[in-house]
Amino acid sequence: MKYKQVIVCALGLLVGMTQLVWGEFKNPEDSAPDGKGDAGSRGRNNYPELCLQMEKPLLALIPQTNLGYTLASHPTFWLYIPGYSDSINLTLKDEDTGEEIYQTKFNVESEEGIISLKLPSVAPRLKLGKKYRWRFVFNCRSEPKNLSVEGVVARKATTENLTSQLNSAATVMEMIDIYEENGLWHETITELGNLRRSYPDNVAIATRWKRLLERDDIRFPNYDLTDKEIQYCCNIGDQ
Repeated sequence: MKYKQVIVCALGLLVGMTQLVWGEFKNPEDSAPDGKGDAGSRGRNNYPELCLQMEKPLLALIPQTNLGYTLASHPTFWLYIPGYSDSINLTLKDEDTGEEIYQTKFNVESEEGIISLKLPSVAPRLKLGKKYRWRFVFNCRSEPKNLSVEGVVARKATTENLTSQLNSAATVMEMIDIYEENGLWHETITELGNLRRSYPDNVAIATRWKRLLERDDIRFPNYDLTDKEIQYCCNIGDQ
């Protein structure tokens, strides 16, 4: 009995599972050209293209500004994939010059759902203060069609105050609060998404995940992704 109590207490400290009062994600004021849904189609009467026999398009989990900030030199990206594909291509370009700085291809091993993809360490480090355009191309597998999504990531420098706050956080949830308050999209969704994947039955985590994806400045009006399973998929490693 004591052993079970220790496990419960440890989980509570890890994720702050009893904490139900959270901060708000601060979206950046600037933005990038549209590209969250396939073909950049998010207008009221213009819907993204679909693969055959798939209910939803390829979608990128980013704010509607299509710009996400990060502290990481090699950030993690989050996508909704509509089903199996032979492969997904990733291209990274300098937003100012259009120069391609990295490209890789990886196999898709999961079913329909949400996946995360970390930029491999062999890719060039993102430079502070610069913007980079990323593009994922999804192969429809059963037909000669490709779907694509794109967006922009920008690396910000940390500050002494931010570092102090993160070092003082007692739980992962508190760290997520700090990331949200500082508009760090890639850290916010990665930490929360990893918790959601690891603890799918945790009500507090599920509620917070739903709350993030349902924000008006983030959500897709025509596609509810809040109940989609987060897959273990596509570790592109150091290709």
